[in-house]
Amino acid sequence: MTYLSSSMVYESTTTWPSREGDERHCAPPLSSYGFQKLAVEYFAHAAWEQHRLPYTIIRPFNCVGVGEVRALGDVEVMSGNVKLAMSHVVPDLVQKVLRGQDPLHILGDGGQVRHYTYGGDLARGIVAAMAHPAALNEDFNLSTATSTTVLELAEKIWHRVRGADVPFRYVSDDPFEHDVQRRVPSTEKAKLVLGFEATTSLDAMLDGVIPWIEQAIARGAI
Repeated sequence: MTYLSSSMVYESTTTWPSREGDERHCAPPLSSYGFQKLAVEYFAHAAWEQHRLPYTIIRPFNCVGVGEVRALGDVEVMSGNVKLAMSHVVPDLVQKVLRGQDPLHILGDGGQVRHYTYGGDLARGIVAAMAHPAALNEDFNLSTATSTTVLELAEKIWHRVRGADVPFRYVSDDPFEHDVQRRVPSTEKAKLVLGFEATTSLDAMLDGVIPWIEQAIARGAI
């Protein structure tokens, strides 16, 4: 069994980078989502101990790629003058900049640290974890090793859409209740055991994502 868990199992950690195994030593996640993900990891361990059902646990970090559309059943919320029904920061920011929002609305102060990882890289890592004999009954962080703040991401998107000479303007809205300030993984285990590295740069991701979202807006898909 291959279980797609989440970086949110490390939600309450106070030390970084988060290494595989730290989820059992830091405080449990405060969000229901993070707690749910951690609970199923425990179920996977228990299924092996009790029934010898082998597992591999995978924790992707901040997947970015094309193809994301309006989440089914999500409630539309206003972010400045733009309605959103998506919960991922990259498509949300791209959509707001493409729609001409000025100043750009971001959640919190923008200092939140994330590791934006290309979906194609994650797919390679997942396949490697499913197939590699050394991945049996192991867990892996799958992520780029590069840290980016939300504010850095927002400014990069702003200038790519509006041009390098347009001053970056933003305002801070109230953050989500469980807006983790730092999610920084150790990527060494996946590299050592699986030979996996996420190599796609954030600039390369945005090269694909920005025109895709522009087309999706024109189609009315988001």
